[in-house]
Amino acid sequence: MGKHEHHTSWARLGRPGLAKELEKPCSAHRARVTTPATSAASQSGQGQAGGESGQQLDQERGAGESVLVSVYVQLYFSSERRPAALSGPLTLPTASASSAPVTLTGLSLTAECDVTHKGCSYCACLSGYQWNASICSHHRPCQPPVKRRPCGCLVFSPAEARYCQLLPPVPAALSLNSWLQTPGDTLHLTLLTSQETTNLNWFLWPTGSPSPILLRAGSRESLTSSWNRAVLSIVNISHKWAGEYVCCFEARGFRWELHQMVRVPLQVTDVAGLPDQLSISCATSPGFQLSCCIPSAHLGYTASRGPRDGNEASLFNTPDSQCFVLAVQRCPAADTMFTCDLQSPGLSPLRVAVSVTIIQVLGAWGGDTTRPEDSSTIAWNVTKTGHVAQAPCPGKRRGIVKRPCRPEGVWGPIHSSCMDTGLLALLLRARLLRAGQGWPVDEVPQILAQLPERAVVVTSPTDLLALVATMTILGKVVAHARIQLNGSALESSALGKDRLLFSLVTLVSLAAYLFPTCDHQSKKKYAKLTKAT
Repeated sequence: MGKHEHHTSWARLGRPGLAKELEKPCSAHRARVTTPATSAASQSGQGQAGGESGQQLDQERGAGESVLVSVYVQLYFSSERRPAALSGPLTLPTASASSAPVTLTGLSLTAECDVTHKGCSYCACLSGYQWNASICSHHRPCQPPVKRRPCGCLVFSPAEARYCQLLPPVPAALSLNSWLQTPGDTLHLTLLTSQETTNLNWFLWPTGSPSPILLRAGSRESLTSSWNRAVLSIVNISHKWAGEYVCCFEARGFRWELHQMVRVPLQVTDVAGLPDQLSISCATSPGFQLSCCIPSAHLGYTASRGPRDGNEASLFNTPDSQCFVLAVQRCPAADTMFTCDLQSPGLSPLRVAVSVTIIQVLGAWGGDTTRPEDSSTIAWNVTKTGHVAQAPCPGKRRGIVKRPCRPEGVWGPIHSSCMDTGLLALLLRARLLRAGQGWPVDEVPQILAQLPERAVVVTSPTDLLALVATMTILGKVVAHARIQLNGSALESSALGKDRLLFSLVTLVSLAAYLFPTCDHQSKKKYAKLTKAT
């Protein structure tokens, strides 16, 4: 690919018609003027296609009066590397007698372009310059877009000659009540502007996410605005709202982005410990493992486990979490409290404790191996009477399986919170959509398209509750956003008309059968699932 750069100079003009003379190609430098001269006042915020000629400026301001104009030139280089002479600050040439009516006051580079084999130019503005809003709206951005540079790089056809413009001072300021939010508090982000703004939008760029998420009014969010003020408020904030907030708007002919970083510390309830308690027989299990897992979006946390005493600590990641594991090599001689201490710079430490009880009498109650009704084989280790045995969910399921060892020395019923990971992902996505993260018009059909596939894998009451909760939340989102989902869109987004109809009818039938007779615990679980996150 070849490369060319946009070269900008500022000059004081006192001679009519000079702009037309400057438009002539300069073959000695393989450069050409891309636009007519423009006044300094219009250059900072006006479009590139409507500049005034030198004659027009003199007619308005009076013949012979000096005006400030900008001249844009394209320099073409056969090499991809910028010449060394253009790598540093540019120096002004010495004035000559022939150029007496012109005083050159500034010289700088505004943009750098890579030319593809098809002739298209990928042009990125250099620091202090930017494409104006009109040009941005008519050209596609370079891929991938440059973060923190709104409209910083655009793609142009071979016949187009465009230039970046000098950015004026930022016409707004973005403030927040606190960069460190306590879970449950209300976040306020305030944009104060000195100019009229248009096309204002709010985004959240979560840590580790490849792209930002559009924010809109929802069950957790409210948006207010006036001529010079816009406020984003988020109530009952949680760690799912941590990240970089971006306010995008147009003012003075340019697109602007202002950023604020918000951190929300984790709570004990956000940490998944497996197990959260353990009773063990040292005769049958000389060693064991303890783990604590946090959401993958909070990779700034580090963990230490104790007591160490020669035990090995390790780290492993899953698609949605990061887990810290302590492999205990020797069974403790007495009951021991193990801890998982999580720390992140600037935040208070977080401690999760696991009580390990040692069975003193060998062969006490336990040792059974059973087959849970809802999954594959789970081996229940020797467990002390009055304690609860725990095991991870089998297969692609999230949660934990518990079974109490009763005081009389028999196993109690199995309690499972296992949920299909696909269903869980759709449920969390629907909850965030209702809270205000994302665009319902696009995301509701996407979620509906995946529900028939997930309905096939429903194998437990927990799965069914999650499926019903997802549909309930989507119904509220559709009603609040007042979007219309026609039948043809639903059919085309599903795996087939019959399968979609079967899945939805089965879902409604099972829900109607289950909920009139379900116990209080199931009702509480359903209410928790349908609550916006």
